[in-house]
Amino acid sequence: MAVLRFSIACLCLICLGGVLFILPGTAAMADPIVIEHERGTVTLDQPAKRVAVTNWAFAETLIALGLDPVAIADPADYRDWVAKPELPDDFIDLGQRGSPNMEALRKAKPDLILISQELEMAYENLSTVAPVMMLSVYDDGNVAFDAATGMLRKVARAIGREDAGAAYLRKVDAQLGEYGNRVRDILGPDGALTVASFYSEANIAVFGAPSLYGSVLVRMNVPLAYQGDVSKWGFARGGLEILAPLAKSTLVYTNPIPDVIHEKAWSSPIWKIMDFVRNNRVYELPVVWAYGGVPSGLRFAKLLTESLESGPVR
Repeated sequence: MAVLRFSIACLCLICLGGVLFILPGTAAMADPIVIEHERGTVTLDQPAKRVAVTNWAFAETLIALGLDPVAIADPADYRDWVAKPELPDDFIDLGQRGSPNMEALRKAKPDLILISQELEMAYENLSTVAPVMMLSVYDDGNVAFDAATGMLRKVARAIGREDAGAAYLRKVDAQLGEYGNRVRDILGPDGALTVASFYSEANIAVFGAPSLYGSVLVRMNVPLAYQGDVSKWGFARGGLEILAPLAKSTLVYTNPIPDVIHEKAWSSPIWKIMDFVRNNRVYELPVVWAYGGVPSGLRFAKLLTESLESGPVR
């Protein structure tokens, strides 16, 4: 009996020691998530599960990480301008990206709201609904794809999916390398790309190195023809004459482009004498959001590669 009592006492001490050992570990697991952003820090007691997004870069980033946003701004236009990844079936429509509907936002009951600097004036008001994290991909001095990568990592941490975010970025890097090899094979050793959007025959955006398109091409190790000054969004703007110094390159233009603008630009004498027109180096790109996050950057690389492999516009 004495031996039995000793054994039971020892067992109790071991169990108690185990409890004392486990409890500190349990407390460590419950430590809050603290993330630096453009307005300081945001603190979350646990990973966010219900996230509201006020621009499309956040929407596509969350979806790529496997979490559907509970509230999305301008969803109808997302389908026209971003297209992929597709939006979930169930979410709250927040209205316009520039002025999200506060009543709809409260109805969504988010535990985190994602905004960029365009909504900074609304930061305090939005913070009355839920914690707000402000992360801007497009700003003076930013390289868009690098900034989008940093944004994805912080969003992944906020929702408790850091491992999924890291795996996704590794996959993106591998795919960009593959696409870059395929594009360089088509362009040849001295080839370079010009990426442009046509808003009218007198209003054309040419994307530079800081833009999403340009910074993705850098990751792909594909030369970009335009190296001049750009806006904070990464493009320069002008008429058809802006393309003249780039005419020896290969031109890729983005969609959507209205038929009337297409007809006016393509019928212009200036357009017809461009070297990339006369020598059949003009390619059309399906819809890709030029101001998106990592998913839009990857979509651009994929569709660019497929467009070049399919052949120029006739």
